[in-house]
Amino acid sequence: MAPLRAMRTRLKHFTYGRQWDDPAVAADGSVVTEGEVARRAGRRPITNNLLRSLVKSVVGRFRYNISSEEMSQAVGEIRRLNALDELDARALEEFLISGCAIQRVVYENRFEGQQVWVDNVNPSHFFCNRFLDPRGRDIRLVGMLHDMSPQEIRMRYSHNSQRRARELAELFARVSSMRPECSLASIEPDSDAVSWDATSDPALCRVIEVWSFEHVRHRGTCWYCRVYAPDGTVIDETRSPFAHGSHPFVVKFYPLTDGEVHPFIEDVIDQQTHINRLITTIDHILAHSAKGALLFPTDACPPGVSVEEAASMWGLPAAVIPVNPRAARLPTEVSSAGRSEGASALLDIELRLFQQISGVSSALQGHAPSGNVSASLYDSQAYNSVVAMMDVFSTFDAFRAARDEKAVSCH
Repeated sequence: MAPLRAMRTRLKHFTYGRQWDDPAVAADGSVVTEGEVARRAGRRPITNNLLRSLVKSVVGRFRYNISSEEMSQAVGEIRRLNALDELDARALEEFLISGCAIQRVVYENRFEGQQVWVDNVNPSHFFCNRFLDPRGRDIRLVGMLHDMSPQEIRMRYSHNSQRRARELAELFARVSSMRPECSLASIEPDSDAVSWDATSDPALCRVIEVWSFEHVRHRGTCWYCRVYAPDGTVIDETRSPFAHGSHPFVVKFYPLTDGEVHPFIEDVIDQQTHINRLITTIDHILAHSAKGALLFPTDACPPGVSVEEAASMWGLPAAVIPVNPRAARLPTEVSSAGRSEGASALLDIELRLFQQISGVSSALQGHAPSGNVSASLYDSQAYNSVVAMMDVFSTFDAFRAARDEKAVSCH
């Protein structure tokens, strides 16, 4: 899943405003970011983030839809206790950006009590074998990376045994001492870099949860879980808590054509990049065009008046400026609108293409209609946008339905 994680990092950066970080080749042959190439050319990189607004509009429509959903009492209780409306909104945001919706369903004791818990899983900490079935039924190995404090590790995996608690403490102390000083423990916690064996927070320890589909004696074929320390030591083993013997993860990749993931945001990345370039170009043209430039011939200055004094008087209202009448040419002011008509027309085309490719019209985004748009046409535009997004919504609804089914059967 390394290529998927790399793609997710790029799309996440674009969605949240870091849109000039793609690699580019500078004039001297060095590989730098696109933003650096623009700065070296004398332009100021400008970001006009349409992706964030696009994602917020789709998530807003989702929240509007779920407000009227009907559900069973058992599902409603699980959703209430886990605040699933909020979790699902964030999961949908991740789904739009990376094409990955991943949640983990467990029954365990937490501060709020012992019950079924649902958690969103960061795709950067998730792994599984390559699978082709959109339902995920050909997944044979799946797991995730956990960051836990030493106290939590002892609480979870000592099973109330003081001997096991001591062994776990010694094991993770030994693992931590083997970690090189230049490991990812020195990286900022919000870094995109993820290591298999080291956490970004030196106060936490890495624990790897792995579920494999195998045959267990006296129970037949089911999912079996092993929990590993970073050095490969098995610190705990357990079986599936579900009657159907499955793993605790609910996974949906979109659209999973031949095992490939192509997120919703990926379709409009090129338009977003081109829009930024055009706006930067227009800004550069306007910044370097003449705006009220004063042409003041030196022989037009009368004795005792400098060009600087004449220039300061020029900008004053009702100013009286002395001028040498014998000058060959009187002072003139030059203004230019800049030759950005072509770039402005192309920008308008790109903005329309952005809406057409994404399928999210201005009506769905809540923009006020122009004066010549009727109410029925505006409603029709919003409805057509919802139809265009139906595949995304239906796929995510299928993910939520599978999650609810797994949560109800967890024990």
